Amino acid sequence: MVLTDRPGRFDPSDPYVRRFWVAAIGPGAVAELLRLVRAAEKGEDVRLPRHLPALIRAGLVVANSGCLEVGRRLPAVPRELRWRFPPSLSAEHAAWVRRRRPA
Repeated sequence: MVLTDRPGRFDPSDPYVRRFWVAAIGPGAVAELLRLVRAAEKGEDVRLPRHLPALIRAGLVVANSGCLEVGRRLPAVPRELRWRFPPSLSAEHAAWVRRRRPA
């Protein structure tokens, strides 16, 4: 496991991750992502995650030369995954991202 400085806006502990990434890829995938981030921070190896394909498709994990890379910061949920959001969550997400827009 390697921790990288890929572009991202949200710390893994930010409430955004649990609110919106869980809605996009599911609680199991997010729990594994957070486990991978903690392992990378400590330099520990982990078992192959069950939700690895979903994490890779979402761009949250990169497989590079047999090593898994996770970012120190996580991106906003991309448009192609937000289709799963009900209208109320889509509106909440838009407001959240507007409020948290980097300066």
